[in-house]
Amino acid sequence: MGGYGSGYHIRFGTKETTEASRAIDIRILKKMGWIVPNTSGALSWTCRGKPSGNINYHMESDRMVLDYNIQVNSGDWQPIKQIVRFDWTSCHFGGYRQWLLCPGCDRRIGVLYGAGKLFLCRHCYGLTYATQQETRPFRLLRRARKIKERLGVNDPTGWPVIKPKGMHNRTFLDLRLQLDHYEHLGWREAARALGLSEELGL
Repeated sequence: MGGYGSGYHIRFGTKETTEASRAIDIRILKKMGWIVPNTSGALSWTCRGKPSGNINYHMESDRMVLDYNIQVNSGDWQPIKQIVRFDWTSCHFGGYRQWLLCPGCDRRIGVLYGAGKLFLCRHCYGLTYATQQETRPFRLLRRARKIKERLGVNDPTGWPVIKPKGMHNRTFLDLRLQLDHYEHLGWREAARALGLSEELGL
């Protein structure tokens, strides 16, 4: 945790997906116990396991103050102090859910993204999720990879697929059928896209 107003200088650039942008998630803030009035600290991010920047925050009862510096298009560094207000809605079974209010559009949201000069919601920046930009072959093969992970397959080739300990036989068989289905369709679509379907017999 850095002192209020200090911290790593971040170079912000235009981002196209939520995954490519630094994010402030209200759920993580609450889980970590950081939403405590009159407290300060730092939020940090990593990229491929290496530090990629941090900003400082100060919590108040109804808002959070972000304090950081940016450099746009290799120009001069600019200090930014941004206020993000909180809001609460009641839950059906009692209690309240806390939200962030986007400084750009005043929407109740759970995540703000640092895709530009300020931290705003994905609607303000026009961000999409990476999965929305996947081609059909990649989407199918990603589903197959998820099933492999669930089945505990660690080998890069994806085999052998063995029933995990404690998993019901019916569940395992269903997952194996789904895995075969998505892999077959995924590789077939990939071959078609590359013009190799006839050569590979797909």
